[in-house]
Amino acid sequence: MHIRLMTKEDASAIAEVLNVAIGTSIAHFGTVPTSADEVLEDWHNAGETYPWLVGVDDEGQFIGFAKGSAWKTRLAYRWTVETGIYLVKGSQGVGSGKALYTKLFEVLALQGYRVVVTGISLPNDASIGLHEAMGMEVVGELAPAGYKLGHWIGVRLYQKHLGDLSDGTIPGHIRATTSVWEELDQ
Repeated sequence: MHIRLMTKEDASAIAEVLNVAIGTSIAHFGTVPTSADEVLEDWHNAGETYPWLVGVDDEGQFIGFAKGSAWKTRLAYRWTVETGIYLVKGSQGVGSGKALYTKLFEVLALQGYRVVVTGISLPNDASIGLHEAMGMEVVGELAPAGYKLGHWIGVRLYQKHLGDLSDGTIPGHIRATTSVWEELDQ
């Protein structure tokens, strides 16, 4: 698998994998299909602050993507990032998710993020396994958190520390995604 930064050409494939999750599962809390244009808008809004990574196979076929996004908007949260990951059917359970998340966490740490959080809708044993394999720990649960496909759904919250969290240590600014990626590519 090859991992790279998202480009605008990936928007349709990302919309497609998201729409499968939106339409058939509780893994995504969306209830209305998304479009490639909406994916592009979200990606553009992430700017240089939040990385979007794409995984492709040896033939260049889209496998999935992982991204960072704002956890909360208040300024004290700026060193905390929420992550999400979606894989095409057949790419789960073979290491693709772990490879994407490993690279994403590496980029996020180099950018200066200190805390990663994610929410997993329940039940979802595969996602729980991935996040725990990445060293994420359970920090809470919202039960229920939403209603979809005829059921109330709980969400388990996970967290991982990426950097020094000592009191008195000033975290510093968040670096641009592309500058960090260029460092990794060398």
